[in-house]
Amino acid sequence: MLKLIMVTARDRKRLTEIITILIRHGLQDIIQFLGLRNVVTPSVRQKIPSETALPERLCAALEELGPTFVKLGQILASRSDLLSPEWTAALGRLHSHASPIPWQDAEEVMRNALGNDPASVFSSLETTPLAAASIGQIHRARLKDGTEVVVKIQRPGLDEKLRADLRLLRFLAESIEQQNHDIARFRPLQQILFLETVLIQELDFCYEAANGEQARRNFSDNPDVIIPKIYWEWSSSMLLVQDYLPGHSPLKPDSLSQYGYDGPHLAKVGANAFMKMVFEHRFYHADPHPGNVMAMPGNKVSFIDFGMVGRLSESRRNELLSLMYAISERDVLGITDVLIGWCYADALNVTELELAASFFLDRQGNLPLQLSKALTDMFTTAREFKLMLPPDLVLLFKALITADGVLHRLDPNMDIIDTLRPVIHEQIQNSATTLFNQRSVARLGQQLLHASTSLPQTLRLTLRRLQHGRIQADVSLTNLEKLGASLERAAMTLAVALLTAILALILGEWFIQQDIRLADIPVLPIISGVGLAAGICWLIWHSQRPH
Repeated sequence: MLKLIMVTARDRKRLTEIITILIRHGLQDIIQFLGLRNVVTPSVRQKIPSETALPERLCAALEELGPTFVKLGQILASRSDLLSPEWTAALGRLHSHASPIPWQDAEEVMRNALGNDPASVFSSLETTPLAAASIGQIHRARLKDGTEVVVKIQRPGLDEKLRADLRLLRFLAESIEQQNHDIARFRPLQQILFLETVLIQELDFCYEAANGEQARRNFSDNPDVIIPKIYWEWSSSMLLVQDYLPGHSPLKPDSLSQYGYDGPHLAKVGANAFMKMVFEHRFYHADPHPGNVMAMPGNKVSFIDFGMVGRLSESRRNELLSLMYAISERDVLGITDVLIGWCYADALNVTELELAASFFLDRQGNLPLQLSKALTDMFTTAREFKLMLPPDLVLLFKALITADGVLHRLDPNMDIIDTLRPVIHEQIQNSATTLFNQRSVARLGQQLLHASTSLPQTLRLTLRRLQHGRIQADVSLTNLEKLGASLERAAMTLAVALLTAILALILGEWFIQQDIRLADIPVLPIISGVGLAAGICWLIWHSQRPH
């Protein structure tokens, strides 16, 4: 209660506003669940009945609450692993459209950001925005040298309100995790921290500009993909100036043909570009909806608005390759292995999960696999088994599903899995080549050496905790000393085998490069044969030792 008083003392006005809006939409149960019933005065607590379905009422409330809550709803709309289709469908209809900023206010933001009158930079500037959203709005303009640009202007006073919302949401998430163990497994605080990262980045237009610049560099050698140029000399945290691109949205593919566009060709270019972002650059556009992907003259594709991007580690990229390969080859065990490695779960029936993966593939039959449907079904399976995907994967899957929807607008007959199969095989080969270069092998050797020295200690600590009842496990705790000794021997045997394999790889690559011979006989096969024989003898001797 003390913590609630401290939080509300700082943001009481905003909290009262939030609760009032929730009550207005008949969401008293949410207020009571969050423990906020005593925060507001009795006059505000009046119950207002509503015949509208609960998901629709919540969405209406989120839109009225503003950009923080709209973005939260949009993120939750992608969590098919947590929410039922009824909820994700309703949240997916959330819009971030807003009334335009009055021109006088927008002009004042520009003047403060530029440090000068806008007329000193632009020869013309349209006062009516091309589009307005909750974060800001876009105006078309022309530089003094005649270059056509668009100017993105942030709404004034937005930063303070967003940060207050985030403080309140963080507090509520922490409280829920402490009080409700059933909800805690969904990691609400983790979701709010992810939302906070996304929104703080979107508030800084320099972050969006840097992302756009990186994407532009990544595709500098690809004439079929266009990323707008950023004009850094006039851009800042609240103002972004970039090239105007005269493209056409794929939202109405029938109209594209009137302008001479080839839908299937555009779909192929877009698919290859997005997969290059994910698998090669490991830096991708995380919101590729029809407003952010455009058809350009010459059947080229452009990507705009890099306010939300995703990044993949090398290991995560390789895991994704494994999943894509398993889906393309209809490999049940492969799909199951990747899901188990990704998901959080207290208890898991692997056999049932394999059956679910098999059922998923059977539902597809011999029809071409649709990536968006495959990923949506995967979310459904995760929810049924109470698995929870990490936020970075949810962001990626949401982007893939969105991109797949755009591609199928351009080419309804496109088999995205078949299109990506050569890309997947190429990337897997590249990953294998990278894995076995000298630097990667040396790094792997260091990791295994560290693991081999720390594993016995880790096993001892684990066994000690088991003895003291600090770890729950469904095992019989008899002869722990013998078990510990056996595990340590197994660990050391495994470590020796792995280190030997790494050493063999390093020496093998070195011998191949040097091409060392004795009496014109290659040395490598001789050493390999002797090493193999010695290894077999050692394994036979070790297996027959009394333990």
